[in-house]
Amino acid sequence: MKLSDTKSGDIVKVVSFENECNEMQCKLEAMGFRRGDIVKVLQKSFFGPIQVEANGTKIALCRGQAKKIEVEKVKE
Repeated sequence: MKLSDTKSGDIVKVVSFENECNEMQCKLEAMGFRRGDIVKVLQKSFFGPIQVEANGTKIALCRGQAKKIEVEKVKE
């Protein structure tokens, strides 16, 4: 499933990024958002960015970015 398919409150594990070693992935890794991390979806509304928390860091991702991140659900 893609990060963009999750809902608020979901807890997911980052499986992969669509285009490995691209600029978006490098920026996210610099902020502490890496493959294998457990991420909590803090806020996802009908419009606007998706806010997540990874390793104590809150990150807002646009939906285009979230569509490029493959995750698997850990729990709701």
